Amino acid sequence: MMKKAFTLAEVLITLGIIGVVAALVMPGLVQDWREKAYSTAKEVFNNRLEEATRQMNVNEALTGYSSTEAFVNELKKYLKILQVCPTDPSGCFAATVTNGDGSEIVETKNLKNSSDLNEGNWGTKALGIGLINGYTAILSYNPECSIGDITAPGSQTTSCLSLVYDINGKAKPNKIGKDVYTLNANIFNSCNGTKIGNLCVLVENEEYLPIDTCDGTSEYDKDFTTSVDSRCSINYWAGAKKHCDELGMRLPTPGELVSLASSASQLGLLGMYWSSEEINAHRVVNVYMPDGFQSGGEKYYYGYDGKALCVR
Repeated sequence: MMKKAFTLAEVLITLGIIGVVAALVMPGLVQDWREKAYSTAKEVFNNRLEEATRQMNVNEALTGYSSTEAFVNELKKYLKILQVCPTDPSGCFAATVTNGDGSEIVETKNLKNSSDLNEGNWGTKALGIGLINGYTAILSYNPECSIGDITAPGSQTTSCLSLVYDINGKAKPNKIGKDVYTLNANIFNSCNGTKIGNLCVLVENEEYLPIDTCDGTSEYDKDFTTSVDSRCSINYWAGAKKHCDELGMRLPTPGELVSLASSASQLGLLGMYWSSEEINAHRVVNVYMPDGFQSGGEKYYYGYDGKALCVR
């Protein structure tokens, strides 16, 4: 009785097909894994920094420092800082940082003054720090930071600190919105959009894609829900926010959008524009242009009902 079996040629053809499929699928899987890893690392860093500054605030140790270096010496008690680079921040950070589309490059050795990290000049020298798990940052402290200015959880961070941080350490890509993020900082001097007052405004309108935030893994939707009514699988607001982040910019606050209403004709603004302020899992604050009228917009709105305006 003859036994049936695969021939060597059939086995090789099968292995070849598997190899081709793997070659097509693996890059996408690796990219997805890398994006999730970046997202998780960013969230971990933000949580650790917020917890550290919250504890400093509780212990009345957040204010009263004349320099960034003095502040960091105290911060070490609350955050695991392994290295401090007071003379040259680039000793603790990547040599250069690029914006989202790679059109601008900043040498970190030039980021030595807080005026380079913030629209206002705090008059203190920034320094580089290296943290546990490979995080790196360039940080500047505001000597005029006041406890009286702290009105919400996490606000002490933006009231007192300006920083650029890299969740990937010195390893590439060293790109804003990818592995490099800013907090209360503006490290790019040029404006690819339109300068209105202290804001650099880039009108993006509908040039962004939605994000599926149903499983709650996206960093762009903290308050998620899996209910059908939320339409979380087509979260255009989250897509707009990510789009601005990748440009090294951000969505404007409702107040900033209202202030831009007077320049609506100059900027060509018409319709409802996303703000950065979330109302709940479903809705965010939208501002109608050119009237400056505020309303609650669903996150799955698209086009006329939800346009992207990026600022920095």
